[in-house]
Amino acid sequence: MSSEFPSPEKALIVGVAKSSKLRWAEAERLEELAGLVSACGAEVFETILQIKERPDPAFYIGKGKAEEIAQIVKEYGLDLVVFDAPLSGSQTRNLERVIGAKVLDRTEVIMDIFALHARTPEAKAQVELAQLEYQASKLKGLWAHLDRPGGGIGTRGPGEKQLETDRRKMAEEIARLRKRLQEIERSKVVQRARRKEEFKVTLVGYTNAGKSSVMNALTSAGQPADDVPFTTLDPLTRRLSFPGIPVSVLLTDTVGFIEDLPPDLVASFKATLDVIREADLLLHIQDASHPSREHRAEVVSAMLAEIGCDAIPVIQVFNKRDLLLTPEACQRLLDENPGAVLVSARTGEGMEELSSAVVEAFRGFMVKFEALLRGEDMGKLYHRIVAVSIIQAEEYLNEGILVRGYIPARHAGLVRGKEVD
Repeated sequence: MSSEFPSPEKALIVGVAKSSKLRWAEAERLEELAGLVSACGAEVFETILQIKERPDPAFYIGKGKAEEIAQIVKEYGLDLVVFDAPLSGSQTRNLERVIGAKVLDRTEVIMDIFALHARTPEAKAQVELAQLEYQASKLKGLWAHLDRPGGGIGTRGPGEKQLETDRRKMAEEIARLRKRLQEIERSKVVQRARRKEEFKVTLVGYTNAGKSSVMNALTSAGQPADDVPFTTLDPLTRRLSFPGIPVSVLLTDTVGFIEDLPPDLVASFKATLDVIREADLLLHIQDASHPSREHRAEVVSAMLAEIGCDAIPVIQVFNKRDLLLTPEACQRLLDENPGAVLVSARTGEGMEELSSAVVEAFRGFMVKFEALLRGEDMGKLYHRIVAVSIIQAEEYLNEGILVRGYIPARHAGLVRGKEVD
């Protein structure tokens, strides 16, 4: 009797280190990639690490190594070979011809997980756009011959016509998805404009660090908190009240980062990343028990800088304190990271300290102000202030615009000299 469910694909993971010194770093990446492949529903058979100074332009690993892999694939009946690097269209085609199995790269696996967890129309459109743009970039070299002027040998035949048709359809679909996401972004700009009266706190972190679990511990949001990468693609926002903060707090969970996050995904998730850019405070959630915590924290910090968020105040939150072996390890982590908070979203330990840290951050980062804006440029100045501040009240007077609220300390110069006594 056959099973109702197909058996999972069997996958071989392949990585390349430029030298023996770098093999351990690559081995760690392969372990992470194996986890990503498993999250896609495949069964990881084995990982192979090759030391090779320069990637082979035709096969990435070289034809000889590709033939070795082909033997393994044939002998053990494997379905899939995944490479821990972006492959060009020609490399993928050459490898599949030699190996005799489907070949994917790290980027395609990450995008597949994103597609698996996309729930809303926006997330689905973002992932589909990223996938199409990546496919188009991989096929660009294979299409290049279609652009040769003058026709002649190698530019005729049904294969070329099919490629041209595929390229046109892909371009049309990319344009449609971009237009759709622009429409969604315009509606979100209106929604965000209504949230100027709140203190915006956004959770960021490496995937699987426990952001959604911390969100659940602080609220009753009920975000998925499985031990699976990228379960949160759509930002979820909840309004909270913190004793000691005189305005509402908007707490938002966002998509996790990962090393070598595909640029196409970063670009497609612009609307999602705008939520991070517009935050007043970031909670950088880190897995305190992970052996590569520091490296992963650096990856997140680099990504925040890349999207223009490195100036936003950050509280480091070390999650999973219950997995640290000793109280001394906990204390050492706090001593090495002044201002950080150590919590366990699972047990609830440290959540009161985290709430207190958010309140202290508000008091330290936000300045209460009451300013009267006058003069020819008061309109421009008003819009600049409103864009970065929490506005509690505004009044249009004969002598100007009276504005009251809280402004980040780094922007306090906008109201300096205009305060009302």
